[in-house]
Amino acid sequence: MGVPILRIPVVALKVLLDHLNNVELVTISLLSRRADWLLKICGRRNVSFYNLKDSEIRGFCKATILELLLLESRRQGELPPWCFELFCSVNDDLELSISCLYFLVPIHFGAFRDIENFVGVRSNLKVGESVVPVLTTKQNNGAEKIRIFWNSEPNGMIVLLDYFKSNFDLSIEELKFGGENTRAVKTVINHINSTQTIVRRVEVDRIFSDDAYKFVLENVSARKSFFSSFSPDPEFKFNGTIRAKNIRIYYCKWLTLESLLNSTKSKVIEVGTDFKEEECRTFLREWQSGKFPKLKEVRLSTSGFYPNVTTGFSERLDKFLITSDKKLRCF
Repeated sequence: MGVPILRIPVVALKVLLDHLNNVELVTISLLSRRADWLLKICGRRNVSFYNLKDSEIRGFCKATILELLLLESRRQGELPPWCFELFCSVNDDLELSISCLYFLVPIHFGAFRDIENFVGVRSNLKVGESVVPVLTTKQNNGAEKIRIFWNSEPNGMIVLLDYFKSNFDLSIEELKFGGENTRAVKTVINHINSTQTIVRRVEVDRIFSDDAYKFVLENVSARKSFFSSFSPDPEFKFNGTIRAKNIRIYYCKWLTLESLLNSTKSKVIEVGTDFKEEECRTFLREWQSGKFPKLKEVRLSTSGFYPNVTTGFSERLDKFLITSDKKLRCF
């Protein structure tokens, strides 16, 4: 049976609070504004989830960590300096992970229509001004799985993305694509672009669809890197610009010389396309002429004889480098 703390006289409440630990005080403080006010009246003025020790935070289950983080961040209007990062995976089971120095909370998403298909502990979670249903289950390995329900899976993810973007301008550290849920891919990308959310790294998995892949190439920009191991159909075509500083693409027979020549802001390019000797020479000439001022390194596959590619280019012997995994020749 719970104790009606808000109805206890202040003198008695002070005595009770002396017997509570920091975790219990934080839980009470975040119940309501009145609860927090009563704690302050009793001399507990610095009660905050942000002030808990690492060991105290790790004592919470992940669902409680998420709830307390959202409540405290809404109350404080800011995140603590814990190096927060968002990792977003858009596949057949959408996942958004909140990572920081003290915890990692993966969150999955479901649609209202499917909530009866899941078994677990149900609760409500306040995300900004919205209240969303949450279901927490225990996996066979003992791990805790959190699933938030909304009118659709991608819109549930967007609710959280929008909260961290609009309130704290938090970027997405990694945006990963896979599976066959093309509608979710387009919905999430359109939202990211509409809010001008920064994405640092983009990764495309082996299992994907041509339609979704082209949409990603046309509409996603990565501040750091773009990596893809997806192999589209032989008829797949894309002549646009891949917007990333570092580009690493395997199984990319579709990648044309034109696309590479448009990647003028990239620093490192590594692609598995089998370019012809003359195409490689064209790229090297453009690079040497200064078209790629930021480009530091390139790896292009060719079935030709590489000396034929580099013939006529003056090699810089002062920049020759051999390491355990590669040999770099500079011109």
